[in-house]
Formats: sequence, C-alpha cells, structure tokens
Amino acid sequence: MRKITCFWVFICIQTLGFSASARGLITLADSVNFQTITNLVYGNAPDHRNELDIYLPKKHGPKTPMVVFIHGGFWSKGGKHQLPKPLIDLLVGQKGYAMASINYRFVKAGANKYPTQMDDVSQALQYISSKADSLGYKKKSFALIGASAGAHLALMYAYANDSQKMTKTVVDIVGPTDLSDSTIRGRQGIADATISYFLGNPDAKAEIAKTSSPIFNLSKKSGVPTVIFHGENDELVDVHQAKNLHEKLRQLGIKTELNLYPNETHEMKKSLADVFIKTAAWLEKVYPIR
Repeated sequence: MRKITCFWVFICIQTLGFSASARGLITLADSVNFQTITNLVYGNAPDHRNELDIYLPKKHGPKTPMVVFIHGGFWSKGGKHQLPKPLIDLLVGQKGYAMASINYRFVKAGANKYPTQMDDVSQALQYISSKADSLGYKKKSFALIGASAGAHLALMYAYANDSQKMTKTVVDIVGPTDLSDSTIRGRQGIADATISYFLGNPDAKAEIAKTSSPIFNLSKKSGVPTVIFHGENDELVDVHQAKNLHEKLRQLGIKTELNLYPNETHEMKKSLADVFIKTAAWLEKVYPIR
C-alpha cells in the first residue's frame, strides 16, 4: 500500500462569498494519474464563457461515470478553474471518475439574466454527452456537483430541465433553493440584491421567483438522489433552505442526506475536506463505478 500523505491546501471558490480551505484531506493522486483536456468550446458565447475542461482517469472507458462541477459566484463571476484540485485528485485520481468543469454566461450590465445560465448548463451537458464515445466515459449520465449559485443551477437542471433524465444525483454545497424566501427577499441585503439582479425582478412574489427555485420544481417524478452540505451559520443562504429541501426530498421518498456544520458560514472554511470525503462516499453509493 502506498504511503498516504496529508496536506494543507488553500482553495478559493468564489460563490456567494464562498472561499474556503481544505485541511487534512488525504490524497494518493497526482496529475500523472489523470488526463486534462482544457478549454473545449460548447457554444458561441464571448469571453470564454462557453468553455469547459474535462479530467479523465488513467483507466477510463464507456462505463466510466462522469461528474460535472458547476461553479458559483453570485451568477456573475467565477469560472471553471474553481473546481478544487483536491476534489479532482480524490474523484478522478483515486476513485476513477471522469470529471468536467464548466463556464457559463454571467449576469452583467442588465444582460444574461435567468434563464441564460440554465441554457448554458443544458448546452454544456449535451456537449459533454456528445463527446463520451470519442473521449471514453459514460454517455447521457451525470452526477452534478454545485457550489452556492452553481448548486442552484445543478438542482434546477436536475429537477426542472433534464427531460432526458441524464442526472443521476446532485451534490448541493450551500445552494440557494428558494428564491422567493421572505426571510431574505425585500430585506435590502446582499442575498436579496443578488437574486433581484439575477432574475431581473425585485418582487419576491413574482412568478419567476418560484419557477426559478429548485424546491418548487422538485416532485416525485423530477427528483433525483440529493446530498446537501450546509453551514448552520450561513449568512447568505439561510440553513433552513437546506433543511426544507431535505425534508421535501424525504417526504417524496427520494434518497437524500443532509450534512450540517455548526458554526460554519457560507464559506465553509473548516469543513471542505469533510465535504469532499463525504461526496466521494455518496457517489460510491448512488453513482458507483462498475
């Protein structure tokens, strides 16, 4: 058995104020254990916003499961580079999953409001599936991992936009699930302003606030196994949103797991190593390599 080494790394995931460090995560992987294909173009948006990266394990083929990461950043910043290196090492280098990380268009200067980002996610996933035969991984089959705004997009794709039922599970890391939430909307805070800008409508009671919310799109028919990670002191996405989604999944009989972290804020600074390890364990249960 090779020596297991521990390391301290700092990673920054620019989601809704989500920057974090992973401490004590074990790894056996190195970049020599996987192949990286960068800047694949899946659409025609400017400024590299329709590009994605793919990571393939040393041994891969038609049965290799694909895991897709969707970055956060207020739906207005960030990029595919935010896929944490320790997570690539763990899932691709150690476990043998394929991974992809996608860019999407930002809300900017009044343009590209919702559902632009959803359109890009859908197009990116179709592109990834189209490359499965030539690159060597499972076709029309994904696990989705999203952080904050990216988790919102992952949940929305799975629950409301995946007509082909390609999504097999979602990993929700501090994702907003209810964009009509009265405890946030109309309170003049950062979260309220961000959602209003994203939707192009400041009214929490507007129809778009519900149609863009994962929890209102979740049904017995549309739901997929979902694991949720959330800090109990999250100052941007209140923990009750995670609890409410978990409870609805449970009531619908859909496999779910809720992992709460006392004293953690939206940044989840102290807990990312645990999140990554539990994500790998969840995938091995619900989306295993066969």
